[in-house]
Amino acid sequence: MDNDKLRSLALASSCAAFIAVPNVGALAGGGEKTDRYDTVITPPSYAFAVWAPIFAACAIDTRVQCTADGRTRPSSRRTGWPLTAAYLTNTAWSLAAQTDRFQYTPALLPLATSLTAVAHNRLRHVPPSRSTSTATGMLLGWTALASTVNILADAVRRGAPPHSRTTITAAATGLLVTGAALTARITRTPTRGALAVAAPAVWGLLTTSADRRRPPTIRAVSAAAALALGGIAGWRRSVKPT
Repeated sequence: MDNDKLRSLALASSCAAFIAVPNVGALAGGGEKTDRYDTVITPPSYAFAVWAPIFAACAIDTRVQCTADGRTRPSSRRTGWPLTAAYLTNTAWSLAAQTDRFQYTPALLPLATSLTAVAHNRLRHVPPSRSTSTATGMLLGWTALASTVNILADAVRRGAPPHSRTTITAAATGLLVTGAALTARITRTPTRGALAVAAPAVWGLLTTSADRRRPPTIRAVSAAAALALGGIAGWRRSVKPT
């Protein structure tokens, strides 16, 4: 088996697991039950419907990368292995959350985000692929925000008072740092991919800002971060490629 076919097989298998494990787990075993460790920055439950378009984008891109023509594209060769690793790490995160091994999740989700960022960054150096840009961008935008939530949730699991001033300050700081990191990523992203990165994160931030259960400070910071990300992404999209 040549390298392109091996990479395609690995990518297809990992993407299938990435999509199947959380969905089968939700149907058969109650899912990840992350609400056990609610935080002041956890988006409301309906916000997690964002996984539907993310899963769809990743499945479409995997299908494209695994075709005879797609597997030999420079974008596929550059991103296939990092995406495989990202999908497998996301799957491991879901399994850990489903089996009450939440202590592993704060390491797994940032690792998955970093691997997605590697794939996304590699797209800057090859001819653009719309499907890969969309899939990696959406996954990166959401898991970057989710990583911040997950780290705070683990602090709550270990006994941090969820509504203390210190926790709220740390949560707000985490949102600002994540927003700044995504903004920096968007400014270096080709114009057509900027919205893919921003949209899931903006969605999560806006739903948090609209959640009346959250402290006013968190709602204000979430809204400000969402506006900044959305504004930068819109500006990037309006810039004509040079």
